[in-house]
Amino acid sequence: MNKNISKIVILLMLFFNIVGLKAQINCKINIDDWVEQPVCYDEAITFSVESNTNYSYQWKKDGNIISGETSFLMTLNITKNNTVISVEVTDKNTGEVCSDEVTISMIEPFTIEFEQTQLTCSNNNADNGQNAKAIATAYGDNFVSFTYEWGSNVENDVWTNPSNPQEAIGLKAWKEYYVDVTGIMTNGRECTQRATFTPEAYPNPILEIISDPKDTAYIQNPVVQFRFEGDIDLIEHNSWSWAFYNNPDKPNEPTNTSILEEPTNIYTRESKGGSPFRVELTVKSAEYGCDTTFESTMIVLPVKLKIPNIFTPNGDGINDYFIIDNDNSGGSNDNSDRRRGGYEYDSYKPLNDYYLRADLTIFNRWGRIVYKSSDYRNDWDGGNLPDATYFYVLECIGEQESHRYQGSVTIFGSGR
Repeated sequence: MNKNISKIVILLMLFFNIVGLKAQINCKINIDDWVEQPVCYDEAITFSVESNTNYSYQWKKDGNIISGETSFLMTLNITKNNTVISVEVTDKNTGEVCSDEVTISMIEPFTIEFEQTQLTCSNNNADNGQNAKAIATAYGDNFVSFTYEWGSNVENDVWTNPSNPQEAIGLKAWKEYYVDVTGIMTNGRECTQRATFTPEAYPNPILEIISDPKDTAYIQNPVVQFRFEGDIDLIEHNSWSWAFYNNPDKPNEPTNTSILEEPTNIYTRESKGGSPFRVELTVKSAEYGCDTTFESTMIVLPVKLKIPNIFTPNGDGINDYFIIDNDNSGGSNDNSDRRRGGYEYDSYKPLNDYYLRADLTIFNRWGRIVYKSSDYRNDWDGGNLPDATYFYVLECIGEQESHRYQGSVTIFGSGR
């Protein structure tokens, strides 16, 4: 008897091998037992099929491939009623394909709306920049009541009105907050949705800090005048204050302040490593009491004059004037290091940008004074002097110290 059974088993095995019958793939989609349909809006549902290392998987939503979902299980948030979830399972060895699909019904979501009941100042660090209020209100046909829980991913605590949990208080402007609203149905079932809200602030003035000189001063003439322009008149204000950060070793500590509308700041140090000095203007609105701070910068550079040894006042617009400029390349004041020609008048600053005052005296070869200016502004074209070599003495008076320069300059090509 046992021998006959063994023969039958062997024959059956041979038969299946000959006709090529294969075991079928089980691709039935499984859903967690606790999932109750219809599901809530945005509810996360986990779908799975039988796991097998010889199988490959591709999940689809409403007939469209879900990118990256190629495992035997998948979690998806449902956001549409009657969403069709399908899977295609392929045996990598035999090429056999099996597919299955399920339809997920969903409760229509409720609506969450926000109303900001109080604005706040935009400065979050000030007390008056932390008092915005907002009310969240939810409504939907499938729900009879709602509960509210406010929170934030960036703030530690969010306070609510003790008599109205829908209202959040003590909010900061331009920070994102969220509210988790739980809707309760007539059968006691609950669905939770999250919505975000960003409080707005009182309007701020739009100002521009204006300085003279504009953005660069020189250590020997470091006197800078400041003022502001903009739509400040559109928002009534009652005070302003300036803070000047003049110490390159302590760039975050103000060294000078002013409550003048157009203050003057005198720099005593050069900028360090090319880093500009910061200037802050704080304006307070009369109606809201909000502070708005505006920033500007100023670079303070050393002075190294570049004095030409020739100019050609022939009226061609090139090198017609005795132009003395600052050597921004950091070259020396030695005449041997100066290039000839190429001094365009309009492209150079007057000397009083670099020094408080510059006195220029020109002598001929016999020591006679042929030109003198007590405030030279790069405007000498040689006058009526003939082509020749002349000698100059330049006395520069600076805020920190004064410098004396002397040398020779040649007038050439004037035709005189």
